[in-house]
Amino acid sequence: MRYVLRRTVNKSLVAGMIQRAARILIKFKEVSMGYTHYWSHDAKLNGRRLYSALNDCRKIVDEVQRRGVILRGGLGEGEPQVSEGIWLNGDGEDSHDTFSFPLTGQAITDSIGLHGCIWDFCKTARKPYDLAVCAILLVLKHHLGSQIRIASNGDRESDEWIPAENLVKEVLGYEVMFRQEETLTKVQV
Repeated sequence: MRYVLRRTVNKSLVAGMIQRAARILIKFKEVSMGYTHYWSHDAKLNGRRLYSALNDCRKIVDEVQRRGVILRGGLGEGEPQVSEGIWLNGDGEDSHDTFSFPLTGQAITDSIGLHGCIWDFCKTARKPYDLAVCAILLVLKHHLGSQIRIASNGDRESDEWIPAENLVKEVLGYEVMFRQEETLTKVQV
């Protein structure tokens, strides 16, 4: 004689377990890969547009600091730099990868990649200085248009870029919305 053991499965318990497993997997991916913003731009940028962008980026950095986020230079020390490029990080435990947007020198030569574009990335791990990084990328997109392409692990649907969009609008008076770029390489014509 064979006995069959039947157990009643609580569907809501199983659904809860699946949801918890999914959250753990997402956290693992975030921790192992990092929350990252990516961008590429043409090797030659319009000088007037770039000058205007840097002026606006200075205003963003000042406002983020006024709101209580401590910003440092690229290695998490000193003052953030917005002059011959942009170089900043968070402070102490609130620092992570350096946000670097160089305009001259070896850093540009080292970053030239596919199709002659200059590309880079910054893992912010959603630390407070992420607001400055996202807002700066939006300002650069506003001024440089198709000369820069931006992608991110964050998206508008989960509201991760909305604080930066609001900051740009409040401080600079123009509206720019984050849109995930399909490719970080220049379109070849």
